[in-house]
Amino acid sequence: MIQLLRFIFVLILLSITISSFSQDEKIVIVIIDGARYSETLGDTTRVYTPNMWEIADEGTMIDNFYNDGVTSTYRAIPALWSGAWTDVVDTIYNGHETQYSVLPSIFEYYRKDKNALAEDCYYVLKEIENLWLPSFDNDYGPGYWPTFHSVGETDEDVANQALQVMEDHHPHFLWVYFADVDHEGHSGVWSNYIEAIHIADSLVGVLWDAIQSDPFYQDATTMIVTNDHGRHDDQHGGFQHHGCGCDGCRHIELLAIGPDIKKNYVSVYDRYIPDMAVTAAHIVNVDPLKSTGEVMTEIFIVNGASSYSEKPVLLESVAPNPFRSSVKIRYSLSESSSVNLTIRDFSGKLIRELVDKKQLAGQKTATWNGADESGQKVAPGIYVYTLMSGNVSASGKLVYLRD
Repeated sequence: MIQLLRFIFVLILLSITISSFSQDEKIVIVIIDGARYSETLGDTTRVYTPNMWEIADEGTMIDNFYNDGVTSTYRAIPALWSGAWTDVVDTIYNGHETQYSVLPSIFEYYRKDKNALAEDCYYVLKEIENLWLPSFDNDYGPGYWPTFHSVGETDEDVANQALQVMEDHHPHFLWVYFADVDHEGHSGVWSNYIEAIHIADSLVGVLWDAIQSDPFYQDATTMIVTNDHGRHDDQHGGFQHHGCGCDGCRHIELLAIGPDIKKNYVSVYDRYIPDMAVTAAHIVNVDPLKSTGEVMTEIFIVNGASSYSEKPVLLESVAPNPFRSSVKIRYSLSESSSVNLTIRDFSGKLIRELVDKKQLAGQKTATWNGADESGQKVAPGIYVYTLMSGNVSASGKLVYLRD
């Protein structure tokens, strides 16, 4: 019996080491600078963003997605690509004043983990001389930066360039940045701001149509659309500016669509800017080791089920991971269920049973402090958690660093 359990555990290890996502998964991330949630997916009349609403109906939207840091582009864009609120440093690069991120970007994680060429990872945006830069981190840095494709003046130009890049190079990783909404918002002319949103919305639709019509990308690509910040709500100065902590500045959109994303699903969990890159990294099977965000696990289809109500247990997050002092495993129960949550080493030996009881419906948190059943700290290394309820299970690796 013990040998059988060990064999089953090895199968679990194999299943979590080889991710459920395709090894050929592609991702397209679209950033719309400075769109207020009340004019995007927060507007239930769907007047301003019909294309994004149509995509959301076929995918997932996060209703409570927030900029939880600085509501200005120069800090929020690095946070989006780093999966953390990284510091930025002023510098001179190629003769131009700019800044770079202290923490690595998802581009660097992707290229290093995948051993990918620069041509497989593109950042497409309008022509800018002083591009904000990813990191000079000793473990990553310029050798893993994306190909910067900085051409054109308008969002339409950027979209056309992105389509050309897709056709000519077929990168697995594509990041597209639309700047016009923020520019027109600062103009103070409401009609210009709304028109820029209309255009950005239509371009998102064009990109998704192109993805679905190209055999290289079709049915193998996840697209994520989000913002860096919103704009002041009417109680804090109106749409012309941004930069404070009001709901208008903080509340932004996030929608996702792809083969592993739930259809017609609205997440009501609070999620934040660093979670986007960490979730994107999860989709393409790379480890964002220096990020602080969490994987938005609720957006994914699990065991063929695309509705939260179909599963008794939903794993929400495991963080921080890697960890030194403790790690929190958060999960939700849709109904009262018997739950078993264990920590094992890579041989399958039980280290700690964190939960083994019936629990009421709701959100739960279990904490592991790196100790075994006797209270003794275990050696640093890789361990495995397994969460089970009914016939549903979720497993993953924990990296214990220890102080």
